[in-house]
Amino acid sequence: MGRGGQATTVAETPEKQRVYTAEEVAALAARGQHVYTFQGGVYDVNLEELMHPGGRELLEEHRGQDISEVFLGGGSVGHAHSRGARALLEGYCVGRLAGHEQQLADRLASLVDESAPLVPQVVKLSPEDYMQWIAAPSTGHPTMFSNSWVERMTCTQWYWVPLLWLPTAAALMWRGVAVGGLPLAMLPLAAVVGVLVWQVLEYSIHRFLFHFDPKTPKGIELHFMVHGHHHKYPMDFDRLVFPPAIAAVVIALFHALLHQLLPLSWASSLLGGGVVGYVLYDTTHWALHSGRADWLVGPVLKTSHMDHHYVDETVGYGISSTLYDLVFGTMNLKAALLKKGA
Repeated sequence: MGRGGQATTVAETPEKQRVYTAEEVAALAARGQHVYTFQGGVYDVNLEELMHPGGRELLEEHRGQDISEVFLGGGSVGHAHSRGARALLEGYCVGRLAGHEQQLADRLASLVDESAPLVPQVVKLSPEDYMQWIAAPSTGHPTMFSNSWVERMTCTQWYWVPLLWLPTAAALMWRGVAVGGLPLAMLPLAAVVGVLVWQVLEYSIHRFLFHFDPKTPKGIELHFMVHGHHHKYPMDFDRLVFPPAIAAVVIALFHALLHQLLPLSWASSLLGGGVVGYVLYDTTHWALHSGRADWLVGPVLKTSHMDHHYVDETVGYGISSTLYDLVFGTMNLKAALLKKGA
């Protein structure tokens, strides 16, 4: 029954359609095979090739058992595994457990009507079902909200970002020089520092705020509106950039903070550079997903971001640059190899 870990799909090998009883799984485990059940699937794991971070002992301890809870973060030793880990596990699937023949994707699809407003529906999902649902990307432009006005406010065309915010950035930098007295020769330095500071914020917000683990209906609602929708519908072109109202609130907050901490010359100039960084971030994000300006992003950034969406969301948090993924060790392997060969 062992397959040497070859990552084939369920449809590729007929024996994987086999249905196992719980007694058969227990008998295989008693004979020393490393079989497990997970959400109705039966998995025969090759421990000789799998370097499990938690150690072989943990896998031995759960042999023959249902690992759904610990794999999704429950229990005393459980933690929420990444999509990459889930994909690796699926490579060892050999069949379905009796009574669970329906595929997980079909079950999740039955929980959400994608032709109806989504936010009222996703809050009714369990945290585990919600995270698995958004981990299976869909295409198209769904409706998020029942209120048509709110729905329209969440949709923004990419060109509004440079049209609105590049003049704002120029005005802020002009103010730093003309009103604040920053020497003109220092303006390029202030702009570059502002962009680099923005990229730190961009990386941190994406990694720690957008990818939080929701545990309650309100948490699911917030997660879906902030970032979960984008992972579920990465090709929703009308929602690839931030609506102007949200961007204006964030910029206003940083305006107030910087002017409390720094003299006007540096506060205004640095904020201008930061706004340029934001414009680069949102326009790059549009380019990455739309495929209409690949010359702007290049293969390294494209690979990094697509792997973040379709392979492992724990890597590739940088959008406008991979600089901080390299600094903080979250650069995905394929993008790193491309960068090395560049």
